[in-house]
Amino acid sequence: MQLLAQKLFFCVATFAILNQSKAEEVSKPKLSSTLQVSQLDASKFSILTLPPLRIDGKTAKAHTQGLLVHKNGIFVTARRDDIKPRRALLLWLKCNPLNNRSGRIMSWTKIWDITPNPNLENGFNILDHPGGFDFDRKHIWIPISESHRKGKTIIRKFSVHSLINEGKAKHTQSIIIDDHIGAIAISRSLNRIFCANWDTLHSYELSLEGKLIKRFQRNEFISNYKNWSNAVQDWKVHQGFLIASGIDKSLKLPSNHPRSLIQLIDIKSRNIIEELRLPRRTSGNFTREGMALYDECIWLLPDDLTEENKLYKFPLADLKKNEAQKEKLATGQ
Repeated sequence: MQLLAQKLFFCVATFAILNQSKAEEVSKPKLSSTLQVSQLDASKFSILTLPPLRIDGKTAKAHTQGLLVHKNGIFVTARRDDIKPRRALLLWLKCNPLNNRSGRIMSWTKIWDITPNPNLENGFNILDHPGGFDFDRKHIWIPISESHRKGKTIIRKFSVHSLINEGKAKHTQSIIIDDHIGAIAISRSLNRIFCANWDTLHSYELSLEGKLIKRFQRNEFISNYKNWSNAVQDWKVHQGFLIASGIDKSLKLPSNHPRSLIQLIDIKSRNIIEELRLPRRTSGNFTREGMALYDECIWLLPDDLTEENKLYKFPLADLKKNEAQKEKLATGQ
């Protein structure tokens, strides 16, 4: 009788353990089996030196936000922090981005103050925080926000022709969002603006006219990974993909684990196709601020603008390895 009771207890315990294991499997989100996670070796980086930040002949300091590398030079958004009230800046360095000697240029070609005038009647305070921005081949679209998590944002569109040829930063369109938008990406072909708010707790899909298409909670935006933890700092649309550069905010990561990551997201399915982890650096994460795409490279500007400013780049192929493999298979190479 005692032996029978022991066997019965063993069966019940085994059944309970199996059920608990299955429940954990169901509750644990899984990445798609197609996801490729890679590690970038630090030797892949090339470094370019940018001019020191000086305004009216004096050394200044600005908190870097967004980056665009263009055939006519380098554009950066930053919040000037050494004065009060702080100001939203757009900087342009006229240069050949592929010429590593661009660091010999001793000053920025143009610095525009793009801070919108506050409108207290509509609830706007100082919008001094320009975010990660994008380029639609004719215009630069820049989100400018209040510098707090629950702040408002105005997205403004600037003509690149007017900036470069006339030296004027006159916006031609404004879109108001009742949230702090830290980064936007533009798709002309889809007529879409993709917006990421502070820490990407929410993201938005808008038309280019500013109409809200959909608002996503963090766990809704990525279809194949509900525990998406990328706090997007800058992202760009590229050949049907969103390339999202940011900081992994997952609480499950060990303290010594690199948190800099860049993800390749299919726009139509909103699936993460590939993920690239970048190495740690003593002065902070590589993906903490601006990111750009140019000449089949990913360019990063992680530090604030001061006396010494460095721009890092590495081959885009290091992110799109799996896509390159697919192309080879398709063409029989």
